[in-house]
Amino acid sequence: MPLPMAGSSLQCIKRQISSPYTLSLKRQSFQFLSRHSIHTSLRSRPSLIPANLRRNGHTTPSRRAIQSQFQAFVPPTPESLGKAKPAKLYPRTLKWGRRLLYIGILGGGIYLIDSHLYASSLTRSARTFKTGLLVALDYKLNFRPEPFFGGTIGDLHRRSAQRMFDLLHQNGGLYLKIGQAIAMQSAVLPPEFQKMFARMFDDAPQNSWSDVEKVIKEDFGGRSPQEVFGVSFAGEPGKGVMETRARASASVAQVHWARLADGREVAIKVQKREIASQVGADLWSFR
Repeated sequence: MPLPMAGSSLQCIKRQISSPYTLSLKRQSFQFLSRHSIHTSLRSRPSLIPANLRRNGHTTPSRRAIQSQFQAFVPPTPESLGKAKPAKLYPRTLKWGRRLLYIGILGGGIYLIDSHLYASSLTRSARTFKTGLLVALDYKLNFRPEPFFGGTIGDLHRRSAQRMFDLLHQNGGLYLKIGQAIAMQSAVLPPEFQKMFARMFDDAPQNSWSDVEKVIKEDFGGRSPQEVFGVSFAGEPGKGVMETRARASASVAQVHWARLADGREVAIKVQKREIASQVGADLWSFR
């Protein structure tokens, strides 16, 4: 028997694969596999079976029962969402926040005006009243045989003297002068005050050279120290010299050494610039 040609055998195989009978077998096998996978997943997970089928004892739902579980997504309507709730504004918190902001702005403005125009006179006076009230309250509560906060009378004198010393040294100016006057009459004060106020005769803080120049220009009609005293800071021949750092500093003035053009050595005492603005408020605080 003659063998078929290779080309004719390939055409026969293609014809068999593309025949309607073969395509129907493929479709049936695919449907069988898909149904089998669905049934297997439903048996392993009974919660996927509708409740009505589980009550009737069915474990293999129909295609219509499976499709009834999945419905098309419908967006909610504004009526179904209900009325929108207004946002919570916290009115009390906002009110107190505004008050704190206004107080901070007012306090900052007062501080800037006081420090630039009045040489911190209001700040110094407030510090004085606070320290005086604290010392008076401490003596009122603890100057007794059994103090409220423990310690001894010596401890009370010591911390009160420290508070007064810190106040006088921090405010400076006339406060240092008052502290020196108290130190010279310290025989009538407790020993703790005598030891603390003896330090009042040490050098007081000195002002910068820029402040010294401003005081000299204000007192001499705008003339600089070089013009007033005939000195030079660059070592020019024929002119004197002057130290920009004070040799000593007191409560209301500081002293600078200088050598004039004729060779004389002098001490130039310059009043501190803030004293003129602080005198009135300081005397009022003392009273």
